Amino acid sequence: TMNFQNRRGFTLVELLVVVVLGGFIVLAIYQVLITNSRTYAVNNAQIQGQQTLRAGLDVLFGELREISSDEGDIVAMASDSITIRTPRAFGLVCATDYSSSPPTVTALKAGPPILSGDSIFIFADNDVERYSDDVWLPRRVQNSDTTATCAAGSAQTLTISNLTSTSDTVRLGAPVRAFEIYSYGLYEIDGDHYLGRRLSSAGSPDPLVGPLIPDRGLAFRYLDAVGSVTSVPSEVAQIEIILRYRADVMDSRNRLVSDSIVARVYPRN
Repeated sequence: TMNFQNRRGFTLVELLVVVVLGGFIVLAIYQVLITNSRTYAVNNAQIQGQQTLRAGLDVLFGELREISSDEGDIVAMASDSITIRTPRAFGLVCATDYSSSPPTVTALKAGPPILSGDSIFIFADNDVERYSDDVWLPRRVQNSDTTATCAAGSAQTLTISNLTSTSDTVRLGAPVRAFEIYSYGLYEIDGDHYLGRRLSSAGSPDPLVGPLIPDRGLAFRYLDAVGSVTSVPSEVAQIEIILRYRADVMDSRNRLVSDSIVARVYPRN
């Protein structure tokens, strides 16, 4: 028969040692998990910040490269915002009819159509022997027939008010540019600050990229052809853009994760 009296169990001291060692092991594992979780959060915040800044630059580069300061596309400029005429559609005049009231202009499509209500610039050559009277005419399209054709090409017939054959001679081949006026700036939306865009006719901005640092998340500097700061829109040859990002995540030095980027864009002049 088995002698149960010879079996020996764990003493209280041994159990306490096992519990203490187990506690240290659990605490070490917990610390590793906390450290890994914090590292992951910091890395994720840094990646998100870099993506946010790049996206902001992509938006501003895409818009500002298409404007012309020489042609007055910069409507207003400040240290934290810029208002520009943004081209949205383009056409080339292939026929004119000044006998109708108001006059009509048929333009070949080059991309999206020019629609009723659009603001446009149309080039008036006037006297072909002189350059001094050439001018871009700001006008508004009253009506647009986008089913028109011209020389078998897809075109649009635009009804344009305030256009006369005597002082505003639009000739064949003249370019037509439709545009909208947008303001790009740092806007507070739902408690956070974003690079946003506001249409001149709209009351509230649309958030594009963010969140960015409040007050300092977006900055512009306007430089002329020799790199000096200018406040004259027609003299702008370079636009310096500064974007700053900050996340609500602390790094290993107990500082909020932040990043910034500086770049310059050259408008079309």
